[in-house]
Amino acid sequence: MSDGQMITFSWELDESDFAALTAKLRELAGTKANTYIARALNKTATSARVKLGDKAQASYTVKSGGFKKDMQIDKASGGNLVATIRSYGDTLDVPKFKWSPGGKSGVKIDVVRSSLKSIKLNGNKSFVMKVGRVERDKKTGEKRKVMRKNRTTGQEEQAMTNLVFARVGKSRLPIWKMKSKSVPYMLGSENRVWGPTKPQIESDLQKYMKQQIAALLG
Repeated sequence: MSDGQMITFSWELDESDFAALTAKLRELAGTKANTYIARALNKTATSARVKLGDKAQASYTVKSGGFKKDMQIDKASGGNLVATIRSYGDTLDVPKFKWSPGGKSGVKIDVVRSSLKSIKLNGNKSFVMKVGRVERDKKTGEKRKVMRKNRTTGQEEQAMTNLVFARVGKSRLPIWKMKSKSVPYMLGSENRVWGPTKPQIESDLQKYMKQQIAALLG
């Protein structure tokens, strides 16, 4: 998706599931109980970001600097007992994963640590082209060229990168840039990441609630 994809994970205190813990906190902290509950939620969100990132990194071959940097936390507060993790990003280029330029069968990719598989579009094999690198400005959102210094000439020039394309039809043109999964898609995978990690996160929330009670008891 050229406009990017987003996924949101939220942790909201379920009074029925944590009735005993919330009752104890309200007994010990009175009107400030929600502040302690918010702390537990925020600790849970921080821990969840690590767990989700580690699980995604173990499940996919993506060569990014790590999934955790692609997740932002909206913290809970005493007036809003919800901690949220958001991830937003475009689908990733093929070379971000384990891949091979291939031979007669075209480019191959391994996304989920299984085996390399050929990438095709409408039956057409894919191929590699070197193109100038661009990046999106974090403040303006505008795309700009990535520059580097040529070691031979010492001149600034646009950095190049490998991208994968395939012909749309039988003609030489047009061609289409081939891409794979986005970070939000991978983090939200029910089978590989989010599903297996969710029970651990729920257990963490209970642990951090008990920590808040212990702190109040001294």
